[in-house]
Amino acid sequence: MRGYRGIFHEFTHTGSWRALALQLRTGIVHVARQLAGRRDDGDPLARFFDNYGPDGVRPASPVDRMLRLDAQACLVCGLCSVACAAAGGEPRLDPRDAVVAASRLHIEWRRLGLEGTAGSACAGCAACDAACPQGIPIHEVQEALAAGPGKG
Repeated sequence: MRGYRGIFHEFTHTGSWRALALQLRTGIVHVARQLAGRRDDGDPLARFFDNYGPDGVRPASPVDRMLRLDAQACLVCGLCSVACAAAGGEPRLDPRDAVVAASRLHIEWRRLGLEGTAGSACAGCAACDAACPQGIPIHEVQEALAAGPGKG
């Protein structure tokens, strides 16, 4: 019984009641504001891109989405890099790294500095495509990285 009384004493004498009251008041005010201020501002996706467009966030094109899905299947085995080197290719970004980069969001491409530089030296011979056990169109991924988001 002593432990229970100690918890009660601590709860009532350390301001915990005041903290609880503040939390309840804040929660009630938040819910009231949500209910009172509920309005339809149009398409939430359009508002999102209006807010974050200046930061480089763009809606992905259907081609970009398909390439990203393909790239996410990558096993990172490196066979594409070996095939590229055997074919005499010298892309600025290793094919394996290009596929890993393509599986990321476009905002990450900007942060990593991959836009416009990745596939510019890709010969397009598709030797990497033939070597890929997952069937990823790696030369298309390289081209999409070179073009930048939304242009692939």
